[in-house]
Amino acid sequence: MVEKIRLADVEHVPTDDLVPLISERFDNLVTVAVAEAVSGYVPQRTRRLLRRPEWRQDWQDALLCADGELQVATERMRYTGDPRLETTEHRLRRVRVRRNEAGVLVKKLRRDDFLGSVERRAGTDSRLTAQGWLRLAFPAEYTALLAEERARLNVAEPPGDPSFRDVHEQIEHACAHGLLTAPRTPEVDSLLGAADTVVRHTAAEDAKDQEGRNTALRHPLLLGRWENALRELGRTTAVRARAETPHALGVLPDDFYALPRPEATGVLNARRFLAALQQRRLEYKRYVRQLTQALRERARENPRVLAAAEAKAGASARLAERHPREYAHVLAVLRPFEERDGVLPQDLVSSPRRAELKREVLAALANGV
Repeated sequence: MVEKIRLADVEHVPTDDLVPLISERFDNLVTVAVAEAVSGYVPQRTRRLLRRPEWRQDWQDALLCADGELQVATERMRYTGDPRLETTEHRLRRVRVRRNEAGVLVKKLRRDDFLGSVERRAGTDSRLTAQGWLRLAFPAEYTALLAEERARLNVAEPPGDPSFRDVHEQIEHACAHGLLTAPRTPEVDSLLGAADTVVRHTAAEDAKDQEGRNTALRHPLLLGRWENALRELGRTTAVRARAETPHALGVLPDDFYALPRPEATGVLNARRFLAALQQRRLEYKRYVRQLTQALRERARENPRVLAAAEAKAGASARLAERHPREYAHVLAVLRPFEERDGVLPQDLVSSPRRAELKREVLAALANGV
């Protein structure tokens, strides 16, 4: 079992030693995120680690979790007159500053991922764009050439990708076909066959235990039922917690401080539990993100997928060779829009102007340009 680290320990742990600690335990990542936000002594390497592209989304989730925990703590301290309130409020402000920074970096990450995607890169390549439009202009010919290329490379026609209703069905399919492997313990099997009320009770006990984690709930095949249980628990708790929504605590209502002490204590306890549920939902999203990323990487590395892409590229090139005049015409239409030789601007890729150009080019090719 990976050890739990304390806030005061973060500045003393070498960054390389932190990586396995925060990879295996989300609560450790929350601790490191808070320490980085409030302490001036955390190593620069640790600060840079959290901002690296592969950690940004997890860092943002950890800060969102810490925000909820600290908000609930300040509410309780303010109600009870706890002398630690000022220190905790300072931590909450610093965490929210970091949360905003992480949000900006995550948006940049998503934009960079979008712009760097295979489809987007192909859209900025004049040559690949022209070949793609030729495939639409001469579909039967392209289909025949593709079959020849597949035969030459001994690549079978790829089966149609299965359609999934949601990500959990995709994960279940991956587990069934060996693309994801995770041992099934007796507790996992028991929860898979259990009633929804049993899973909700298990999820509630897991959320209440801040020190431990129920590993069975985190099995790939149980993630969907865990998320459903957390959603239902959040829905029923939000009313008792006087929260804006099951996903956001919001501020305490104005009449809270006028409530009788037992009732006020019940509200504070409900808000603490709701914050824990929100933490677990962030943790759930992290597991799903890790699994889907692993599936995408394996798909890209699949030899069959690579060979199919090679066959498509070969057929497209041969189609251009068969229709040099038409290919040259498409390139000539695209040339005035290029930023530099063979490269189209990013803002043209999904613009109405590109769609208009495509329609004009296909109409011209159909008329025998």
